Amino acid sequence: MPLITVQYLTIINSFDPAKHPEIDQFSTQAVAVAAMNDRQVFNGVRIIARQDTVLAKSLAPTMQTRQYFAGCYIEGAIDFIFGDATAVFDRCNIAMRNWVGGTVLAPNTDQSKTYGILITGGTIFTNGVPANTMYLGRPWHNTSTTSPQAVIRNATINSGITSAHPWTDMTTDYSWMQARFKEYKNTGPGAGTGANAPQLSDAGAANYTAQKYLAGDDGWNPVH
Repeated sequence: MPLITVQYLTIINSFDPAKHPEIDQFSTQAVAVAAMNDRQVFNGVRIIARQDTVLAKSLAPTMQTRQYFAGCYIEGAIDFIFGDATAVFDRCNIAMRNWVGGTVLAPNTDQSKTYGILITGGTIFTNGVPANTMYLGRPWHNTSTTSPQAVIRNATINSGITSAHPWTDMTTDYSWMQARFKEYKNTGPGAGTGANAPQLSDAGAANYTAQKYLAGDDGWNPVH
């Protein structure tokens, strides 16, 4: 059984940085949901903010911490799904606000963990976002043992994502290429193509499913 189930709510952090000029541009994070424990389920929840919308976090980087978001709507502009937990976003609608250089994901998975963040199915919307101006994600490399991991698979991705270079850097000393970032069978004009859009093989993709991410050491399977 899940530790907690949240269903059919709307959760909004309405902080508007434009109304707070006293806050510098690097301090405008405003989390709407902080999921910070194991076996948490969010079903049909709308989660809306601007930067750092959903924090999927472990209480300690090496802890088994799993979260399952099913059929949710998640909106943001910068690093708005982030953290070091193992989190699956299954058939979710993910909406990017218009912000040049914005990113969906910013995982900081510990190197001891096989699985970080998975987006499977659903759609990444970029309504009103100019083509090729935003990214699927960037690695948050905040400790020496961090090895960010993320897969986006079987999703429809709109044109705001830079398809020829869907991942980008967060800092100059750690390249996105050092992170564990992959796509698999995504469709739409924002789906990654070419040498700078690494893909899983069919054989590899079998190890990166919602069930594999969430099973852990007790076989937990909330997928429905």
